[in-house]
Amino acid sequence: MTSLENLIAAHLDAWNSPAGAARDQLVSTTYSPDVFIGEPDAALRGHSGMEQAISALQAQLPGTAITRSGPIQVAQDLITYAWTLGPSGQEAIASGRDVLLVRDQQIVSLYVVIDAPTEPQS
Repeated sequence: MTSLENLIAAHLDAWNSPAGAARDQLVSTTYSPDVFIGEPDAALRGHSGMEQAISALQAQLPGTAITRSGPIQVAQDLITYAWTLGPSGQEAIASGRDVLLVRDQQIVSLYVVIDAPTEPQS
């Protein structure tokens, strides 16, 4: 596994980990101290902002996990990939894309883009 794949795996592990020492360690090693988190309805900063974003998602959708669902694409220090969110072994309830800026082996910015729900075809 490349260092970039390891970084993305650590990022997803942080978002899927319960609150506690293991998640705190992942956050402190994976993200820069002043990391920016841009979500559709929130803009947060720093390790405390990352913790807040992760805790909010887990509280809103308990029992779900984020899984990378597409290839990692790279353009210089910009990394992106598609993901799905859902209960393990069940159909995804949401999908989207993470757009990351990486410097010195840490994520300095995370933008979360959520796909619009699709309407059933009639």
